Amino acid sequence: MTQLTLHRIFNDPDLNGSSPVALKFSPDGSRVTYLKPSQKNFERLDLWEFNVATQQTRLLVDASELVSGQRILSDEEKARRERKRITQTGIVEYFWSPKSNAILFPLNGNLFLYHLDQAETLQQLTTDVTFETDLHFSPDGRFLSFVRNQNLFCIEVATGVERQLTLDGSGTISNGVAEFIAQEEMHRFDGYWWSPDSQSIAFIQVDEGTVELSQRYEIDADHFGVFDQRYPYAGTPNARTRLGVIDITTAEIHWPAIERDPDTYLARVNWLGDSARLAIQIQSRNQQRLDLVLWHKRQDTVSTLLSETAATWINLHDCFHSLQTGQEFIWASERSGYRHLYRYNIEGQLLNTITSGDWVVANLHGVDEVRETIYFDGFADTPLEKHLYRGSLNAHLEPVRISATGQSHQVELSRSLQHYIDSYSSASQPPAVSIQTIAGEVLLDLEPNKVDAHHPFHPYHDSCGKVEFGQLSAEDGQTLHYRLIKPKDLAPGVQCPLIVTVYGGPGVQRVTNEWIPPWHHYMASRGYAMLQLDNRGSSNRGKAFEDPIFGRLGEVEVSDQLVGVNYATSLPWIDARRVGVFGHSYGGYMTLMLMMKAPLVFIAGVSVAPVTDWRLYDTHYTERYLGLPSHNPDGYLSSSVFPYVHNLHGKLLVIHGMADDNVLFTNSTKLYQALQDENLAFEIMNYPGAKHGLSGRKVNLHRYGMMDQFFDQHLSPTSA
Repeated sequence: MTQLTLHRIFNDPDLNGSSPVALKFSPDGSRVTYLKPSQKNFERLDLWEFNVATQQTRLLVDASELVSGQRILSDEEKARRERKRITQTGIVEYFWSPKSNAILFPLNGNLFLYHLDQAETLQQLTTDVTFETDLHFSPDGRFLSFVRNQNLFCIEVATGVERQLTLDGSGTISNGVAEFIAQEEMHRFDGYWWSPDSQSIAFIQVDEGTVELSQRYEIDADHFGVFDQRYPYAGTPNARTRLGVIDITTAEIHWPAIERDPDTYLARVNWLGDSARLAIQIQSRNQQRLDLVLWHKRQDTVSTLLSETAATWINLHDCFHSLQTGQEFIWASERSGYRHLYRYNIEGQLLNTITSGDWVVANLHGVDEVRETIYFDGFADTPLEKHLYRGSLNAHLEPVRISATGQSHQVELSRSLQHYIDSYSSASQPPAVSIQTIAGEVLLDLEPNKVDAHHPFHPYHDSCGKVEFGQLSAEDGQTLHYRLIKPKDLAPGVQCPLIVTVYGGPGVQRVTNEWIPPWHHYMASRGYAMLQLDNRGSSNRGKAFEDPIFGRLGEVEVSDQLVGVNYATSLPWIDARRVGVFGHSYGGYMTLMLMMKAPLVFIAGVSVAPVTDWRLYDTHYTERYLGLPSHNPDGYLSSSVFPYVHNLHGKLLVIHGMADDNVLFTNSTKLYQALQDENLAFEIMNYPGAKHGLSGRKVNLHRYGMMDQFFDQHLSPTSA
């Protein structure tokens, strides 16, 4: 039995095996393309394809051969990658031409077009020093568009002629780019949208001049920088946004007269299938109202189709879908307590309910209007596994599961809706990929990724402990799901320490039947029991499960995590005197709250990039759960860590990136001073130049090594 090490976890080849990402069908369905780590460097991605007709896979573009060295990213590109959680290099995204004859991708700050119909030649479209971002083809494939220097541009593919579509982007004004709040918290990464007929572009203009200017410190290894940053702290003004529509032929811009409070959010924008109308989702500042309004292009009028309201908050979604005629649309709502799909006409009248029940729809993947069939994924079978389902467009029928049980699935449907790419995994199966018919028949195991003798994880597989899934009850009777890993071959009568790996925040689910990152198995192989539990407030369980955190953070989450700890420490093989906790971001916040609210339970904790005072976090996320600081001052105070700092009893290690522009480093420096004022000892490890994700193998090898030493020192594991 080979012992897993940190050096092996953060080295080549990837222990998770060959895990292709960004899988897409070509528009004509003839190919499946994907990004795959290079065999020379698993942090660099290359572009590959599978040809459906020939059943052959091959490398299309080797990123290392195309450019030499890594160009320094612009500040805008760094921020964009941080928002999208892109941590790798090489070809990190790509876009199919609607004609299926070319693939567009950015690399090292410039644009490249790979022509499949021209002897597979590679054309470099731009050579300037400024990064192009936010790339899109027009639906007819005639143009490709992008943002450069805060303005929208397009290039006619056939001629290579470039045109600048907006002219006023500069200073605090940007065109066609999703603002910080939209990217980080609304999960809207686009700032412009082509009409289906390729004649118009709807775009959002952002003016950050209303956002308070503050200074953010970035400390790198060899220099110190002070950056002016317009960070929208909770309770402060947001950026101002407005919607414009560009006529591609004349380049004239029209600004629809949408009556809205300037404090509201432009949450989503969708063209209807007829290209004559635009559906706009407008969310109130307190996020308790969401209006779906319709702008009529020809009449230049605006009407409200429907409104959603909630006593707590409304979760945004991407399930709006216009049917081809533009006379009907699909909409998702949580009005029943669970997100489900509904069919409406263009007057805003409900035609029929499509799905219902005590389970959550996750995403809408396709609508076959001819067969009156709709495809979506969700959790109808179990909250631990996401599956692909088929439903009826015109009637409420029980959904038919297509994907296989015993796994959790991420799917991508072909444009014809006859095939789908299935990216799946389980607790015992690393991420794998197959191509299947829409009936669920496997056509090809593109990447089976079995842990056989050739798999990188195989030498360590026998050292993995048993993974146990279970259920517990919260104080209000709701079901809590947990996952517990027991060290393998733990000697009879020997007790091991417990580490709770926590996130705990809203909008995230951690306990699923998916592949568990090797670090958890590594810690278990060294004699630690590893516990994860999804407390109330976590996603994919319905609003009744999410809502208890409203107005007060760090209360029911702590209570539920302690239910998990109490269960685990009741087991004869876990030592209740040696319990630790580790978490990142909201998990870092939860680590602090657990250690300070239950100081005699946790002996040691590692808090990474924690929020410590919610007044230091952004508007859209924080106000969703706590409201405005002026309206809920007690909630903000009780939700921060500072009223409880004096309770700290266990050993604490705080880790933070010194260039974090999401959870600002100020959160930790404020904590440092509070702990020092209480004369409490603690440890820190700050990483120069590191952002919120603390990405990169060198940084991760060091910080997890620090955690190793910290937990070994204070929890003293007994080797299994």
